[in-house]
Amino acid sequence: MSIKRMLASAALILPIAVTFIPSQADAQARWPVRRPVPVRIIRRPPPVRVYTPVQARRRILVPGRWVQTNRGRRWIPARYVYRR
Repeated sequence: MSIKRMLASAALILPIAVTFIPSQADAQARWPVRRPVPVRIIRRPPPVRVYTPVQARRRILVPGRWVQTNRGRRWIPARYVYRR
């Protein structure tokens, strides 16, 4: 490679290479690096337990129904029966 060619390539490369050298102005103009925010685990509150009295837990709904009697059919409305 001839000296003229080496000087010509250096003349072309040198201005580009100089732009990559960091300066003080570059240090001030740089944006802060964003670090990932730690992920927060969202916990659901425990379900609220509603106190049900024992008497209410033992009651059973008997649905309304028709009953055949000696005088004909008779409607008995629905009611709750308390079991032990």
